[in-house]
Parts: sequence; C-alpha cells; structure tokens
Amino acid sequence: MFEDLKNYTEEMVSFRRSFHKYPETGWTEFRTTAIIAERLNELGYEVLLGKAIINPDFVMGRSKTEVEAAQCKAVELGISKEAIGACQGYTGCAAILETGRPGPVTALRFDIDALYVTETENVDHIPNKEGFRSEFQGKMHACGHDCHAATGLAMAHWLKVHEAELNGTVKLLFQPAEEGTRGALAMTESGILDDVNYLVGAHIACTPRLGQVFISEPGYNATIKFDVHLEGRAAHSVANPQDGRNALMAAAHALVLCGSMPKHGDGLTSISCGKLTAGEMRNVIPVKAKMEMEVRGASNELCQYAFSEAERSVKFACAAFDVTYRIEKVGQAYTMNPSPELADLLEVCACETVGEKGVGRYSEKGGSEDFTVMMDRVQKLGGKAAHFYYGADSTCNHRSDFDPDDVRSMPIGFEVLVRVLTRLNGEKDC
Repeated sequence: MFEDLKNYTEEMVSFRRSFHKYPETGWTEFRTTAIIAERLNELGYEVLLGKAIINPDFVMGRSKTEVEAAQCKAVELGISKEAIGACQGYTGCAAILETGRPGPVTALRFDIDALYVTETENVDHIPNKEGFRSEFQGKMHACGHDCHAATGLAMAHWLKVHEAELNGTVKLLFQPAEEGTRGALAMTESGILDDVNYLVGAHIACTPRLGQVFISEPGYNATIKFDVHLEGRAAHSVANPQDGRNALMAAAHALVLCGSMPKHGDGLTSISCGKLTAGEMRNVIPVKAKMEMEVRGASNELCQYAFSEAERSVKFACAAFDVTYRIEKVGQAYTMNPSPELADLLEVCACETVGEKGVGRYSEKGGSEDFTVMMDRVQKLGGKAAHFYYGADSTCNHRSDFDPDDVRSMPIGFEVLVRVLTRLNGEKDC
C-alpha cells in the first residue's frame, strides 16, 4: 500500500501552490472550499458542506462584510455561483468514505485558512521565484494551512485508490477558521465527530526540522478570545460633561483592573488586550469603546478562571462609570491531552517513515490550537485522539518569509497519515 506514495507529490504541490496564491482568511475560504469540494466530488466522495458540518449557533469571529466580499472575489476567480451557494454562507467541508466493511470510524482534520500577513518580496523566497506568491495584499498562508489542505486532497485520492484494502469509515475534515481558534467548535457542534473512534491531526513546520516528526505530548494553552463592546452617553466635554457616560474611561479602568488580576498558584494565567478603540471626536465624551482581548491558561480550568476575572473587571469598571457592556466570544481552544495509545501508534508510523532518529515527542507550551476542541469531544465520547508535527527547513510560522519547501516536506506528513490509516482501517481485527 506504500509503493505508490510518490505518485501523489505532484498533485499535492499543485493544489498547495494554488491555495497559496489565493489565500483566504477564516470564514472567507470560499474559493478554497469550492476547489476542495470539486475534487472530492470528482473522486466519488459523499461531500458535506455548509450547515451540514457547521453549526451556526457556535460560529465565532465571523464578519458578514468579509464573507460577502470573499464570495464576490471567489466568483471573479472563476468559482461558480452554484458552488458558492452550496456553502450556505459557511466555509469548510467534509468527505466521508464508507467501505461497507466492519471497522472503526477514523477522522483526519486539515485546516484551510490563511493569515493577515503580507508576503515578503525577497527574490529568494520560493513562492516569488516560482510564481505562486500571494495575489491578495495583506493576506498569506504563513502557517502552512495551504499544505494541510493539499495533503488532505492527496489523502482523499489515496483512499479511493486503496478503498478495497480498507475497512470501516474514514472522514476527512477540512476545517475553516483555525487562526484565532474560531472554527473547530462550530464544526464539532455539527455532530460530525460524534461517532468517531480515532481522530488525528497534524501540522507542518513549527519546531521540527525537515526529516523530523514530533508526536504531540500534553500541552498548549487553553484560550478564550473575546471582544468587549462598551456604550456610554455623549455630552460636551466642557459645557456639560456631567451628562456624559465615558466608555473610553470605563475601558481604560477595566484594563487596569485586568492587569491587577492575581495570578493562580496552579499554573500560567494571562489576560491580554491587543486593541482598544474608542471615541468619536475630541470634544465629545466617548460613547463607544471596543476592547479586543484574550485569556490563556495552562489548563481549561485556569483559562476559565482568567476569563471570569476579566469579566469581573469589566463589570466593576462599567458599573463605576455607569456604562453598559456586552462580551462577545470570538474564539476558543482547550489544552491538548493526546490519547497515549494513539500517540504511540503515531510514533510507530513516524519511525517507519523517517527512522527512529528523526522522531521525538514535543509539548507546545506557548500557543493555542483549536483542534483541541475536536479532540476533547471525541475523547469524551469514548474515542481516541492524537496529533503530530512534520518538519520543514523554514523560518518560524506566521512570518512573511515562511515557506516549508513543499516538495520535500509535504510527502513526509502524507506518508505518516497513510501509515496511520493503514494501521487503523487496513485490517479487520484492528
């Protein structure tokens, strides 16, 4: 089942470079979704789109204005209006392969969104040299999700070729809006994972170098991303300031209170405000303010503690200034706790792919990843979930010069996934 793996590299690279050239940020991946769905339909899959895989009640951080603009842009780039309509306003898709033979339900997750990063103009940057740099100013696949989406399509092709050798059911999940930890919860709450026995996710680059595969250990910070909308009352800043209610001052005091939050003895907690906008003009008491914030914690409980403290700070500050407020969650992720048995299997498959010297274990302490939301659901329902990284000789993710050298790096992640699927769904007694 492994003799033909090199045959998929060319199509992986081709799809990846197409996605890279037209990067789409979270909840706007209409061209990307349409291309993925078209290929899956060509291969003969049952393809789920729109509200079949996205529960609108749990969508976070989605801009209607950006969505509408992205739909128009996708049509300009040759996507049919019918394909856009099939998405029902929500990006991402899923493919289901039913072999008709008894066996486990295994799901693989591939995120598909880009970042708000302007790609470097350095002539030595591979996308510049080979003509597939981003065509969208201020947007770039700077975290490798273009590679993930393309790898998912190669897996779809491989699965169809080898369908007769497999058992059970395989689900391929192409998840929107991972950046900002916005998309996994809405996909999870669609119920697509509720019958899954095994869930595997992967990420290109990050810490391992080319030829290395690191199996994820417990790690990642839990996080909640949220916006605070404050509203006061206008008044002249000199003639009648007593009649005003100052939303800017309420926001500023709320942030001071957040900064005074006691840390927790059980582990890391943090509250951060990355952006504060307020006011209308210099001689009017500010009516509106908005804080773009996040909390993180070394555990789900610590994250909730930090969020509760932030809520309390906002509540007291707004009460002091007689200002109303509304808190809107725009992203969420949990800590990562891989299932040991499945993580061990990933390690075996990684060793078969790159050799024992290229395989390690890794615990990510600094960031957050919303695949953890999917893992949590599968594990709570009795299934197993795990994650791995496959390396690249690149700069750090989220940089303008990020490029993982797709021709050399993507086949490694692809082969590990093929070997995992073969172990889980390739034998009747697995």
